[in-house]
Amino acid sequence: MRASASNEPDLISLGGRDFNTAVAGGKASSLHRLMIEGYPVPPGFVVPANAEFDCIGSELEIAVTALGGYPVAVRSSAQLEDLAAASFAGQYATYLKITTLTGLIEAIEACRASGKHEHALSYLHKNGYQANGAQISALVQKVVDASVAGVVFSIDPQTGREEYALVECCHGLGDRLVSGRVTPTRYVLRLEDRSVVDHQAGGEHVALPDETLRRLCHYALELQAYFGTPQDIEWALDRAGRLWVLQSRPITRIHWRCDIEEFTNANFRDGGVAAQACTPLMYSLYRNPFQDSMQRYFVALRLLPKTDPPRCWVKMFYGRPYWCSSAVKEVLSRVPGYDEWRFDQDLGIQKDYATAGPVRTPATLRTLLRALPVALALEREYRRQLRITKNYGHKFSRDESRHLQLAESFAAMPDNEFFSMLLAVLEFHERVQSDYFTTVYDHANYQTDFKKLLDRISHATGEPISSVALMSGLLDVSHMRMQRGFLQLIRTARQQGMDSAAWNEVFANFIQTHSHHGDHELDISAPRWGECPERIQQMVEEVLSAGIEPKDGEAAAREQFTLHTAEVERVLSIFRRNPWHAFRFEKSFRKRLNIARTYASRREQMREYSTRADWVVRQYSLEAGRRLHRRGWLSHEEDVFMLHTDDIQAVAKNRADKIQLLAVTRIRKLMYRGYRNLEPPGELGRGLSAFVAEPKLESSGAVLLRGTGCSVGRVRARARVVSALAECNNLRPREILVTRFTDPAWTPVFGLVSGIVTEVGGLLSHGAVLGREYGLPTVLNVQGATNIIKTGQMLEVDGTLGTVTILPTRVVTGVASLQDTEVVA
Repeated sequence: MRASASNEPDLISLGGRDFNTAVAGGKASSLHRLMIEGYPVPPGFVVPANAEFDCIGSELEIAVTALGGYPVAVRSSAQLEDLAAASFAGQYATYLKITTLTGLIEAIEACRASGKHEHALSYLHKNGYQANGAQISALVQKVVDASVAGVVFSIDPQTGREEYALVECCHGLGDRLVSGRVTPTRYVLRLEDRSVVDHQAGGEHVALPDETLRRLCHYALELQAYFGTPQDIEWALDRAGRLWVLQSRPITRIHWRCDIEEFTNANFRDGGVAAQACTPLMYSLYRNPFQDSMQRYFVALRLLPKTDPPRCWVKMFYGRPYWCSSAVKEVLSRVPGYDEWRFDQDLGIQKDYATAGPVRTPATLRTLLRALPVALALEREYRRQLRITKNYGHKFSRDESRHLQLAESFAAMPDNEFFSMLLAVLEFHERVQSDYFTTVYDHANYQTDFKKLLDRISHATGEPISSVALMSGLLDVSHMRMQRGFLQLIRTARQQGMDSAAWNEVFANFIQTHSHHGDHELDISAPRWGECPERIQQMVEEVLSAGIEPKDGEAAAREQFTLHTAEVERVLSIFRRNPWHAFRFEKSFRKRLNIARTYASRREQMREYSTRADWVVRQYSLEAGRRLHRRGWLSHEEDVFMLHTDDIQAVAKNRADKIQLLAVTRIRKLMYRGYRNLEPPGELGRGLSAFVAEPKLESSGAVLLRGTGCSVGRVRARARVVSALAECNNLRPREILVTRFTDPAWTPVFGLVSGIVTEVGGLLSHGAVLGREYGLPTVLNVQGATNIIKTGQMLEVDGTLGTVTILPTRVVTGVASLQDTEVVA
């Protein structure tokens, strides 16, 4: 085949070795990948966008003959097509049953021209793409002689139920279904066992054989897992009974679950287990202690009776854990002074309250008297948990050390002894997680109570009080030790080199101390730094290469403590001006401030213990995977992460069924992989109006975004947008970090930047705590930040007001001519 005069490649065969995705376009590239993977895709070829017909006319005839002759179908295939956020479905042309060369050339020309149609250009503009992105190649395929055709959605897009697939079909080719000329027959299938949940006859009843339905279920699961997101799959059943895949593209419009109570993954997604698709094992390691500790907590506070049946506090949706915020709010609303808006702000819940507004419980004499037993119980609970966590590390370290020492003897250990030990490790983990969660609950409630006190003081004195400043400079945040060690690594590498004895000693100490941390440490299946120490060496090399001088986290924390001290002194001076105010508030203010700060530190400390417990479980889980794979109970060793703790307990107690275990791990693995590239909403549920924060265009040309200010101060600097810790290797000195979330493993990065912007998180989150300790202007809970903000744009981050401003070009030029980072007073 000859290249065209424009130097574009000539015809490109689907499944060929020389397939060029950059030329072929999205639709053809997707089908090429499926053909390579062995899926039944009709044979075809691609005509590049700039191929000239006088060069390829004869080749078209040869290529069509190779397909088996006419009729063929011609479909548009653009680079900007079948994307996760924009499918471009129906925007470009498709022609079926082409029977001549003239008709084929006309169809190819029409496909190319469809990229210039007004509706296609409007769709491009609406989704933020340039018009020159509409280069159209043409995909030519043999037409399937279809007896039935249709689509299968790997999730029910109308109900949002991910356990169901939806099939729509009609007789003949599927163009009648897509164009709406026929009411389709519909099947709702349960993915787990491929059974029919619902069947509705359409305008012409289509009775699909059971085997076809099972294969459609199979393809729905497999293709969703292959692409990592729910799929809209076009298919056809030919007259010989063979099922063909005609197209697979992401579903871009899903009606998220609204048949459930209000659920959120706030606090789970801020660097937690809902930050990405969660393995079933990690979910169950969180589910069990969360479920039990939440129920016990509310019973202890006398907000639920002991006889109350356990409520559903946590569930899995779209591959991520969510907790039932409506159940929690319903219980907390019984407490006088409860404010739903403040609750949501602290935890980073994004919600539109519509006309009803947030729920607030008035503090009247009657409600206060009724809630007195609750208040007394809450005070007891605060003291109890502070006692539990005060010297928590002593017993934890003993238990951790014992389990890790025993892990060194795995090779000589029989299965029954190992699985007995594994059960003990799971009990250890559940106890630690339960204590961690209870500390989180107490921390959140105590901060709410403390802010109520500050509101009363502010209202009585007429003076504003900054709770953010009062909570700054904790000095004893456990994760700051990681920054101290990382800073020592940088200094040693610069002064003595990374091949010196001094480096080896410092490096070994860092790995030993922080072996339980990792780039994705709340993914139990991901390796930790103790398993891949070269990752830390790589991070150090990247900092040295970028020429960044890391910030001394402890020095920054001391500066923040000065800010805290100044705010405390200001509040005390207010009291000194009025003896009545001092009598009413000073003693309570001092006491509650001390406890609030203690809880903030203990929460971070308990998270560190939680992460260390995860590391212990990971080592035992890996060994369990090896043993179960050898026994034929798992298809692969890593399938252990597809088990729940209940499954592991059943295996350990000889109550499990091998066939059932193999089947459940297979379906869970497919579902887990099928949601790894999806970003579901943070909030789901009945009557919940999703909160959408639109960017605001200022008269100056700046774009204003709003979030939750979590660390005071204002800074102007260039943005660096990243989606994962590994991408921080591109950081330049003192840029503003813009990302979806952070977790403890990101701690060293905080010392390299001048400000923090994340899409999730609230005042009590880990990112907020570290932002305050480093003295970085920090704004969390900024919806869509990583899509709206581009790397290199100049930002102004105001951690006091909770705003992020994308500065216009003329302002950027003025600032950049002086310096790329400017701290604004």
